Amino acid sequence: MALGASQAEEFIIPTRYKTQIGSYLSWPIGAMELTKSLLHVPQIKELQLKFYESYPKKPQGKWPVSFSVIEARYAYHRTEYAPIAGVNDANWYLNVYPVPRLMRAEIREALKQHGFRLLADWLIDHAKLSNREGNLNFKGVWNSESKELTFGSQDYVLPEVSSDKQRNKR
Repeated sequence: MALGASQAEEFIIPTRYKTQIGSYLSWPIGAMELTKSLLHVPQIKELQLKFYESYPKKPQGKWPVSFSVIEARYAYHRTEYAPIAGVNDANWYLNVYPVPRLMRAEIREALKQHGFRLLADWLIDHAKLSNREGNLNFKGVWNSESKELTFGSQDYVLPEVSSDKQRNKR
């Protein structure tokens, strides 16, 4: 459910994980700006923000031509053996990846120009999948040669299944 104006002023997508990054890296975007750009998406209250780094703390050689910048993810797997509340809950994530400090401004601008709109559109288009088993992701990748931010998705969602109990009620 999208937030009203008064709720929007107070709400920030919660950060569930944030790692330390090397001094040659920078986060391309923060929680406040991401929240502001996605306030109108139905899953806004379900989103969790994670800042991941998989690069060494010190630079080691040349930076790859293409690298991940941001990713929207949905993951839900039912289990019969979930003794802890919340384990069976569907989860919507935003993963932010560090970028080379020298490229941060141009990557940030690309996110503002079209990246946030594409993320929001993808989230809105997939909101109906909440509580269906599967994995979806929509990843933004920066190409440092062409200076472009492109998005692609990988989706695996099981078809809706009606149980015998539901069929017998009809």
